[in-house]
This record gives sequence, structure tokens and C-alpha cells, in this order.
Amino acid sequence: MSVHVETDIDEAAVARLVAGIVDEVTTATANAARRRCPVDNGPLRASIRSETRQRGSEIVGEVWSNLEYAAYVHEGTGIYGPVGRPIRPVRARMLSWEQRGVGRVFAREVKGQRPQPFLADALEEVSPWPVDRTTRY
Repeated sequence: MSVHVETDIDEAAVARLVAGIVDEVTTATANAARRRCPVDNGPLRASIRSETRQRGSEIVGEVWSNLEYAAYVHEGTGIYGPVGRPIRPVRARMLSWEQRGVGRVFAREVKGQRPQPFLADALEEVSPWPVDRTTRY
């Protein structure tokens, strides 16, 4: 006795289902990133965007900020960042900046800023799948 089973898979319906799930996770990640984002005046939080699209046979969800300093906030700088060295002046003898509540500050070097990985933390918070925290530059 033999049993024969035949199955038809509607690939378009599966792709729509997967795209819906990816879009839901992408949107939830963007919302969580906005909640977790460090706020001074708010432009970083306001700059967080998301998009879901199909690339060939893959459905890709992306969450990002187009502000230049977003990567420095997320990944850290100086000894805490990817370079792992203190920040020193390149064309001057001293670093100088205005610090709120203090005034002008001068320094020969600074340690940098600790990472605040609000995007990676947001993805980890909402993703139903394991999250690879490997940094990609």
C-alpha cells in the first residue's frame, strides 16, 4: 500500500505573508528605537525612518537615521567606539567646545562617548527572531 500526497504552495501568498510580518517587525523596531533614542533637542529621534521592500527573493526591513552623528551616538566614540583610542586634536593643540551650563571647555584629549545602541536594543526588544549584535560598518 502506498500513499501519495500532492501539495500546491501559493508562493505569492507566502511572500505577502512574510512581507507583512517583516513590515510589522520593522515598524515596531522603528517605534521602539524612537522611545529608546537619547534626546537632547529631539532631531535624532525625529530622524528615525523605516522601510520594508523586496530585494530579489528577499524581503528586507530597514530602520535608520540619516543624521551624521547618529552612528557616533549608537556606536560610541573615542575609547568606547570602534577605534578604541582617546580623541585628540589633529590640527590644534587643544580641543575646544561649548558645554551647556559650563561655558567653553578646553582639553588635550577626551575619552569619548559611551555607545547608546538604541537601534540594536529596539530590534532585540521587538524581534521574534534571534538578533545578531555583530557591528557592521
